[in-house]
Amino acid sequence: MKKYALILTCAAACAALTGCEDVSDRMSSDYPSTYDIKYGIRQVLQYDPMNINGIDVAEKFDFFGTLRFTIHVKDNRMASLEFSNGDVPFSPYAFEIPSGEVECYLDTETLPNELRIKGTDNVVAYFQNGEFSVPFQLDCEELNYKYTFKEIVE
Repeated sequence: MKKYALILTCAAACAALTGCEDVSDRMSSDYPSTYDIKYGIRQVLQYDPMNINGIDVAEKFDFFGTLRFTIHVKDNRMASLEFSNGDVPFSPYAFEIPSGEVECYLDTETLPNELRIKGTDNVVAYFQNGEFSVPFQLDCEELNYKYTFKEIVE
């Protein structure tokens, strides 16, 4: 009986080894290397001393639905971005993002990763847990905000 169990085990191991494919760290040849990823608002959190987890205020103001940014990927790397503030009457940035396509890169040396405009220290968004976010503050020192973006699938 032990002899048959050993033979079956060896046969199963041989079958498993012959059925394995080579493992590759390359993408399949039919996967595009140049494409665009469009993002829109998932939530706009407002933080204050009483609400440290934040309150989602995106549904309370229609203009947040017009906020967009697009990342252009070339040769499987983030190459540039386009940011549109839409109808939002304020900017979350202390700097001005040029209109149109701007060269960018994802700084993976920092945690969370930073989406930066190339040639500057300007951080457009933070990337963590598969999401882009933009923390900001308006006039009131007690209130802080954070945009969280989601991919728009068309």
